[in-house]
Amino acid sequence: MEFRPDHCPCQKPKCAGTTGFQYQRRGHYTRACDGRRVQRFQCKACNRTFSTQSFRVDYRLKRVSLDVKIFLALISKVTQRQISKSFHCTLRTVARRLDLFGKQGRGFHEWRMRTRGSSTPWEGQFQLDELETFEHNRRLKPVTVPVLVHKPSYCILHAEVGTLPARKPLSKGNQAKLARYEQLEGNVKRKSESREKMTRCFEVLARVCDPNAKVSVGTDQKYTYAVALKRIFGARLVHQKTHSSVPRCYKNPLFPINHTFAMLRDNLSRLVRRNWGASKKREKLERHLWIYVAWRNYVRPITNRNHTQTAAMVAGLCPRMLEVTDLLAVRMFDPERAQ
Repeated sequence: MEFRPDHCPCQKPKCAGTTGFQYQRRGHYTRACDGRRVQRFQCKACNRTFSTQSFRVDYRLKRVSLDVKIFLALISKVTQRQISKSFHCTLRTVARRLDLFGKQGRGFHEWRMRTRGSSTPWEGQFQLDELETFEHNRRLKPVTVPVLVHKPSYCILHAEVGTLPARKPLSKGNQAKLARYEQLEGNVKRKSESREKMTRCFEVLARVCDPNAKVSVGTDQKYTYAVALKRIFGARLVHQKTHSSVPRCYKNPLFPINHTFAMLRDNLSRLVRRNWGASKKREKLERHLWIYVAWRNYVRPITNRNHTQTAAMVAGLCPRMLEVTDLLAVRMFDPERAQ
């Protein structure tokens, strides 16, 4: 099919404010890395030239043959350093793709969520819980990861990453380390972002659900969950609480979210317990997490026995099973402008 751009990649107000996108063709060029012939265009509003490559995820990447390999390694419990050794590339190459694929995964998933909207009713219960990990130091820099899951499909609807205060009591050595960390971060004391990040997950749920329908949510008995849910959903909320001491077996009502956390720890090197591949920065953990969300929802079969459906297909987010190359094809721009 002939490619027709629908907006200028610069996304400046001058171009965004015009009615209808006007452009003209400006010849072709051949990519040195893979030999593809690429069509050039010119925007009539800002006179910027761009090409079909500007709308691809591998825009300005040279070793494009590594993209799928690095993507699959990142969700296979392989650290960035080991990936660079295995594929004979620099650590910067892997780190850059981690950021790129994380943004792409989040943009793609949010686009599919908006496309589905609230017109099609969601059936079944939603579940939320928080996974705890850390950045750089287990005691001084703990991190919370609230995850929202659709129970019937095991589809991950949203995830956030937030800080937690240092685990006390602290030894004198750890107190000195904590003071140095706070000084490096602008003398800002580490606080709990659990309530804020968890509330964002519930706000995403409120946007995709019918505003007049009942919403069934399952959580543990943490007090802040009940407060946030009641404030956001009011009388239409059906809240099922499960005590955290209930064995985490298949009969546990929270098995879907517990199973999701087990898979996260098994597939992401940063989340494996007691390992030296833990995140040094929580921003990188968030990027890595969204790579997994995109793969888990749209590429991986929903179960090992069902090879024809993905979680996104059962949830109504995507009509077919995707390949990694599908996720890494069309570049996601600003969320409001994503194709």
